[in-house]
Amino acid sequence: MDEADWQKWFEGIWAQREERVYPAFFGDLGPGIYTIPMSTFASLGRADPDPRYLTHGVFESPPTQERAEWVYVSSGMSNPWGDSPETIQAGAYSGLGFEFTMHTRERAKWAVQMLHWIMAVQLLVAAGELSGSLLERNDRIPLGGPLGKRDGVLTHLLVGAPPRVEEGGYPGEFELPSGKVEMMVLVGITEKESEFAKTQGAEGLVKLLMHHGVWAVTDVGRVGVV
Repeated sequence: MDEADWQKWFEGIWAQREERVYPAFFGDLGPGIYTIPMSTFASLGRADPDPRYLTHGVFESPPTQERAEWVYVSSGMSNPWGDSPETIQAGAYSGLGFEFTMHTRERAKWAVQMLHWIMAVQLLVAAGELSGSLLERNDRIPLGGPLGKRDGVLTHLLVGAPPRVEEGGYPGEFELPSGKVEMMVLVGITEKESEFAKTQGAEGLVKLLMHHGVWAVTDVGRVGVV
């Protein structure tokens, strides 16, 4: 495959995700994509990142008739950089194999910034430029401070599966010509909730948050449920 054919194949995958899959999942994707700024990588010690990373970004989907909250969704983590139709294996994942979402009560600039940071970390980890591992569902991420609000109590993120379609959510996985993609929702939790998940399992915490009606929306003003 020559460069022109590869570019056409790659752009077709990108278009399928952003023009077909995402509108079907989330509806209106807002005014456009908010790409990761250079400053995010600089804050991680990489002032001159791979230019491809700067094409990754976040869409802002406003509430719909079926959904009361805002949804922020990443785009680019599933880009099949380095692959081609000849190298794709059946059943494999596309790119890093996942995309992220965050749900908020109100329009939230901090949600875009948080997703930018998570995305940048994961891209650098995948490239071997940062130590660590790629995120998986049920992981917990300490943030070192309150999420989106100085006096808030949400100091960690829980990585989970999105709400089910029958509950107003969207599929937890979709397929591109380059492979499978897993949707992972990031939800703000307190330190005590994180400790609860450590002893009772992430599934137990999700059930508790669902019982209190705070899954999977991150409300930075909420109190802890543990």
